[in-house]
Amino acid sequence: MRAQDTGRWLPLLVAAVMSGCGPELAAEGWEQNSQAVISGAIRGATVRALEGVNLRSGAGTSYGVLLTVPAGQTAIVMDPVASGGFYKVNYQGTVGWTHGDYWTVLQGLWVNGYALTSTQAQWVKWIATYSVPKLLGDREARLTVASRVAWWSLKEGVLGLSNPFVYSNCNTASGDTRIEPLATCAPGWAWQVGLSGVQVPNIRTLAQAQSTSASIHKSLTEAQVLGATANQAGFATGSATYNGVVNSTGDLRKSWLLRNHAVGITLQEPFVTSDCINGSISWCYGTGWEETSRYAPNRTEALESIRELKAILDGFAP
Repeated sequence: MRAQDTGRWLPLLVAAVMSGCGPELAAEGWEQNSQAVISGAIRGATVRALEGVNLRSGAGTSYGVLLTVPAGQTAIVMDPVASGGFYKVNYQGTVGWTHGDYWTVLQGLWVNGYALTSTQAQWVKWIATYSVPKLLGDREARLTVASRVAWWSLKEGVLGLSNPFVYSNCNTASGDTRIEPLATCAPGWAWQVGLSGVQVPNIRTLAQAQSTSASIHKSLTEAQVLGATANQAGFATGSATYNGVVNSTGDLRKSWLLRNHAVGITLQEPFVTSDCINGSISWCYGTGWEETSRYAPNRTEALESIRELKAILDGFAP
């Protein structure tokens, strides 16, 4: 209960206790307040619960309670237009209606209790706007795939880069090294590329990347996909690097197909799901660097981060 509301709601609380109905009556009474704090938010905005608040199946106390959102947790506004003071929000994958009085609008995007940087938020919104529509399957499946890979990229630090499309990180005997756009990593070493943070060696063959690209980009030739990906990474059509990408072969060509956002996300998701969601491999979690300590310190918080990212993507995706 907020301190400033104590006097205002005291009669209601007393009435609940006197009648023997307990907290549920009080909770329903709270939901009848008409001054909504969410007012003025836009679709996709992050809101934080000021106290435990019900999420209902419809806009009103006559609808059943889906769950109670704990104080301090965040949700995403799905419909900024109130219905009797109730707003439609997405809380970690559960979409329902909640009264606006018990939420406050936050600036920016929040995951696992931390505000994303402006760069991280920019790329999460980018994934929602451009990647989700390109992925295969229905909208729910696309949101699931995108949220899992967005989490991976976030905790790996990729979404903190000003240009994740050109990202190419090779593990060497002397440690991780960023390599040039037309360079390849030696066989047997980890090689992470693109917005998805996918490991090039995990995709066993060029043919697998080519097949995935063809299934996603049905109206484009492979050369057009590579050219568009090079453009996205900042290389002008006709430049030496652009031509090197389009005319590449072998592992370099595979790496650039994987740097296409939709191809990379599609092929990275099974590894994230197997290792970090269904499994619990050590490299999925940790506290060794800031992004991982915030969004993946352990499996429980990693899964919560993924659910919150899915809600964010749901709020911004077409």
